[in-house]
Amino acid sequence: MPFLCRTRKVALLGATALLTVGLAPPGARADIPDENYRPVLEHLLGVVMPPKLDALHDATANLSDEIDDFCAEPDQDGLDEVREDFNAAMDIWQEVQPWRMGPLIANGRDQHIEYWPDKHGTATRQFRKLMFDKPAIYTDREKIAETSAALQGFPALEQVLFDDKLSPKLLDDDEDGVFLCGYGGAIGANLERMTGELVDEWPTFAQGMMEAGPDSMDYPDAKFAATDLYRALHEGLLIIASQKLGRPLGDGPKDAKASRAESPTSKRSLRNIAHNLTGLFAIYDGKWGDTGEEGKGLSALIDSSLLDRSFRLNWQTMTDGLDQLPASIVELLDQPDGYQKLADFAEQVSFVNTLVEGDVGGTTQLGGGFNALDGD
Repeated sequence: MPFLCRTRKVALLGATALLTVGLAPPGARADIPDENYRPVLEHLLGVVMPPKLDALHDATANLSDEIDDFCAEPDQDGLDEVREDFNAAMDIWQEVQPWRMGPLIANGRDQHIEYWPDKHGTATRQFRKLMFDKPAIYTDREKIAETSAALQGFPALEQVLFDDKLSPKLLDDDEDGVFLCGYGGAIGANLERMTGELVDEWPTFAQGMMEAGPDSMDYPDAKFAATDLYRALHEGLLIIASQKLGRPLGDGPKDAKASRAESPTSKRSLRNIAHNLTGLFAIYDGKWGDTGEEGKGLSALIDSSLLDRSFRLNWQTMTDGLDQLPASIVELLDQPDGYQKLADFAEQVSFVNTLVEGDVGGTTQLGGGFNALDGD
């Protein structure tokens, strides 16, 4: 993947040079007491995340209801409303998605909710066959959970609602329209079920992390448990840089392909990333919208106010850069300088992730160790 030009990188560094110089954690530090990690776990897992999972479940329940209402009396206004509800549910899912722990990833649940990246075009092939055969199992709200992960979550519903060739069929009272409405309704109900499972399973998982200690089979101490939060922050940024941006960027301008981005059909690939960053920053900061409290995330373990300010300023620089871009990589790559803008933003994300690895990981003593994305 192309790297940011030297002048842009110098500008990003220069904005915080006075804050970052000389603040790298020294080689020898006193260990952080294990009890210092426990309030961070309790705040992020017990206070911050549960309301967000409730919001996700509410959003998918509303989406499911709106699909049913639309299919009862299909018209363009109703389709537009369903699309808005899809986007609302995707917004909160994209904020929750990067936490990648416990019930979110148990039994591949995250892939059933959103099958992506699809490196081998599995969903496209299966969707084409689905529309040809129209198997009844895909309109069965109970049995759809037994089908291919590629055809039962947000990306499949995206095709139904936003594909220019398919979505108009939803307005027709013919075989295709009836099947697509039944299929969309089954996906909506399935998403509501899966997000309800997240709500139900999270408290037990969170309690296990918050009670980390010698009696736990999974988390021998609080630091070990807190490492999962650090990994979520680090790997979340890595996924954005290497997959959500790296895949459409390809090996250069001639290899760029917007269709490799996430959510290309609904044209919200960069909107997804904006919401990813909201959820990820909550891990560091401790505040997520109206939920939580600033300074009670991983930043509570940062013993330097200058380093904390530096990280926040660099994060703000990154999000400001994203604010200057459209919601879709499709739209951005259509611009004459779109490729370079996307490459520049990818490098901003990568640079912030080096701060996570060095400054945040080092100062909190949570960095290093196994990377779950190794070999991907």
